[in-house]
Amino acid sequence: MEAKKQLGQNFLIDKNKIKAIVNSIPNIEKSIIVEVGPGKGAITTSLLEKAKEVIAIEIDLDMINFLKQNISNKNFKLINADILDINWDNILEKEQNIQFVSNLPYYIATKIMFKVAYDERFDSMSVMLQKELIDRIFAKLKTKAYGRLTVSIGSLFYLRKKILVPAGCFYPKPKVDSGFIVLERKKIDFDIDDYLIFIKHAFALKRKTFINSLKKSNYEKVDKVLDFFKKNDLNLNIRSEEISIDLFLNIYKSL
Repeated sequence: MEAKKQLGQNFLIDKNKIKAIVNSIPNIEKSIIVEVGPGKGAITTSLLEKAKEVIAIEIDLDMINFLKQNISNKNFKLINADILDINWDNILEKEQNIQFVSNLPYYIATKIMFKVAYDERFDSMSVMLQKELIDRIFAKLKTKAYGRLTVSIGSLFYLRKKILVPAGCFYPKPKVDSGFIVLERKKIDFDIDDYLIFIKHAFALKRKTFINSLKKSNYEKVDKVLDFFKKNDLNLNIRSEEISIDLFLNIYKSL
């Protein structure tokens, strides 16, 4: 069974990394795991040894047939679909302890992460990503990598675990190293969709100041943001990459 380049398939073959990954998933014994892109089931079979249930979503029919032939478990549900077309309501009801697990293809990784981030039924998001993307997610304040992705993910999730996964752990071997990160959802008291729209406006024009980015992108509450800055004696010329996640949250909550 050969990997398909157009689907970004690289199969994890290192058994020690698989064990470390499965052991890092929060509350796994009591959880329903939603796994996207199970491939040939290297992680899936280990998940099934510990989890309450595994719901696997796979777009590749060849992999679907392979998994059907090789995994027989009453706690395993297999869905042939494109993850971006999935309506979570069709596969999740009012269950608790739902964890998301995936080896994400780079070209759609952020789209899938935000699809999970928007649904508060997921307690955690444990994903394999290329190292470059992980560096962007956990970029330091006042660096070029610090941006919309950093603030959006950091506002909604805690980093609980980071495992380096070198290229040699996969077949076929990719050109870059990867990492597996475990993100645990924060308890929040605001509308996720509205907040992420605010962050999108904040980084819409990265060469502009934070205030000018909001103005030029026609953010409707820019006057209230200005009021917050004046009341708290903040520098009006500050750029978005100089604003911490906590300050972004405080600004937004003041609106």
